[in-house]
Amino acid sequence: MTLSHTDIDALRPGEWVTDDVIDFYFKYLKHKYFRNNKKYVYIPVTIANLLTERPVDSSSKHIKDLAGDANALDFETQCLKRPKSIRVAFLPIFGDDHWSLLVYRNLKHRPLPEFLHFNSHLNSTREHHTQCARTALINLLYVFRENDPSMAISKDSYKLVVKNCPQQSNGNDCGVYVCMNAYILSSRLSKKEREGKNSPLHAFVKRLSISAYSPPGRRADTLSFAEKNPEKDKLDQEELLWKVKDKDAVLPDDMRSYITNVIYSATYTRSASASL
Repeated sequence: MTLSHTDIDALRPGEWVTDDVIDFYFKYLKHKYFRNNKKYVYIPVTIANLLTERPVDSSSKHIKDLAGDANALDFETQCLKRPKSIRVAFLPIFGDDHWSLLVYRNLKHRPLPEFLHFNSHLNSTREHHTQCARTALINLLYVFRENDPSMAISKDSYKLVVKNCPQQSNGNDCGVYVCMNAYILSSRLSKKEREGKNSPLHAFVKRLSISAYSPPGRRADTLSFAEKNPEKDKLDQEELLWKVKDKDAVLPDDMRSYITNVIYSATYTRSASASL
C-alpha cells in the first residue's frame, strides 16, 4: 500500500493518525508476527468501518448484503470466508470522533467466541463509541455466520468485555493507542506461539509424577509436577496475555516515532515493502 506525505505528517505529536497509517501498521504486525499464520488476522479499516456504520438488522437480506459487501472488501486475505480458522482478529473501531481496538478471540477451550474492547478514553463522554463497537461485533458475527452457517453463535457471543488499559491524556492520541495495544498483544501472542506452551510434551511434563526410591516399609516419596488445578492455571495464564497495564505502555510520542521508523524501514526494505 502507498502512504502519502499527509499520512507521515499525521504521525507528528498532536496530530490525528490517519486510517492509512493504522492499516499500514496492522499489515506490518501481520508481516512481523504472523506472516504465515492464518489464525491471526488484522481487519482493514475499510471493513471495520463497514461493520461499524451498517445498522444492525437480523433480516436475511440485510445479512446477505452485508456479507457480500464485506467479502468484496476482503479481496486481499479472504479471511472472512473462513471464520472457524480465525483464533484472533484485530479491528480498529472508529466512531464518535474516537479510535479504539476491538479484539475477537475464539479459543479452543472456550465454548463461544468473545470480544475484548481496549478503549484508551474510558472516562470520556463518548458513550456512542461503545455502541459503535457493539454494532461492529454483531455485524462481524453476522458475516461469519453467513459465510459459514455451521459457525456456533448465540446471544452470549454478543457480549463486549471492556478491558482496563492505559489511558490517553489528550484528544488526539487514540489512534496511536490502537496501534500500541495491537503491538503489545501481538508480540505476546507471537511469543506464546513460538514457545509452544500447549505442546503435547509440555502437557505431559506438567502432569508427570515421579516416585522416588524409599527404604522398605516406608511410604514412597513423590516428586510431583502435577498442578492442583491445571485447567484453571491454564486459563489464568491465558488471561494474563490480554491484560495491558500502564507499565506495558510506550509514551505516545515515542510510539509515533517508532511507527514512522517502521514506515521508512519498510520503504527501503524490498521484502517488507513487497509484503506490505
